Amino acid sequence: MKKIITFISCLCLLFVTALFGDAAETTRKILYFSNSAGFEHSTVKSVNGQPSVSDVAITTICKTAGIETVCTKNGSVFDGDLDSYDAFAFQTSGELEKGTKEHPEWALTETGWKKLLTAIRNGKGFVGFHPTTDSNRVGGNIYENSPKEKITEFTKLLGAEFTIHGPSQEATVSVVQPSPFAWLAAKGKNFRMFDEWYVHKNFGDDIHVFAILETEGMKGEMYHRPTCPIVWGRAEGKGRILYSAFGHYDEYWKDPDKITLVLQLIQAAVGDIKIDLTPNIKTVTPDASVLQSPKKTETK
Repeated sequence: MKKIITFISCLCLLFVTALFGDAAETTRKILYFSNSAGFEHSTVKSVNGQPSVSDVAITTICKTAGIETVCTKNGSVFDGDLDSYDAFAFQTSGELEKGTKEHPEWALTETGWKKLLTAIRNGKGFVGFHPTTDSNRVGGNIYENSPKEKITEFTKLLGAEFTIHGPSQEATVSVVQPSPFAWLAAKGKNFRMFDEWYVHKNFGDDIHVFAILETEGMKGEMYHRPTCPIVWGRAEGKGRILYSAFGHYDEYWKDPDKITLVLQLIQAAVGDIKIDLTPNIKTVTPDASVLQSPKKTETK
């Protein structure tokens, strides 16, 4: 069985290489941080000391675009020199200052956090994937936004925090056009996709929405709410912040089509794709802060 899985994984990587072509000359560098202080998704889990599914996917696709990737779960890296990185990619969960259960020494220290913030505000990029909004959050009632003074710095940086998710299902995603991301632009007005769909609260007013989750008809009372952002960005000083809620399952990171968006988000973070981060949340998803609407219908 292990040989079969390895063979399939190799085929997926060959498809990715065929899609993007030969590796370009390295001109950029990112740090991919996948510390799981909370629930550890299979997408970031290292088995028998081998790179995780997302480690392999991000390293491979970035190489084709001339972007070097350094993968780590050890938060102490942020205590060091960050000047060599053009951007930081996170796929994290839980209270990062505690490290992981097995490695508490892998904590993101207060010093490291301040250095990361400074680096971003001075012009470096940041992109968070799927569980990252489940990191360093307030928590509390899933149907109540938190007082602004209680919202954490990490949530403010990302633009929202995870509250809950319902059953995995196929849902409709609408694309805000024109999109700077070719993968989203090619989807047209909307498309259907299967995933585990996060519900968020504490949305910042300064978010630029790129894609929207259409909640109408979704199964689960947590989705009985107005449409809300699912892919977005914001400016932090001179830095570019991006987030995509896609990618709960390993299959997402092995799909040469879907991970095209992963690459394009990283390219935007390092500055290779120009993006407009002018806030539009109030016009595109004006009721995103409404967390429950009993009048919503649900598909049986």
